[in-house]
Amino acid sequence: MVGTSTVLAGPHPLAAYATFLASALRPRVKFFSIIGSYGWGGKTVETLAGMIPNLKVEVLDPVLCKGGATKTDFDAIDLLPETIAQKHQENGFT
Repeated sequence: MVGTSTVLAGPHPLAAYATFLASALRPRVKFFSIIGSYGWGGKTVETLAGMIPNLKVEVLDPVLCKGGATKTDFDAIDLLPETIAQKHQENGFT
């Protein structure tokens, strides 16, 4: 899971670095998602997803907030762990 704000239409440089490093280290992960915010748009999700070619992961739906987070955004964030838990059960990880 990567959490980042959008900077100049892409992910924050530290989030991009962490994603690049994860791809290089190839941890044994099965799922990937992004929680982020943006002001006027950007390609954060596409950029980060493109940075993990070495990881054989399922990319879960990202949670992106435009500006300040709303109740709908918080509900989506609360749903993400449930989605991850469901994926773990489906794949026999629990």
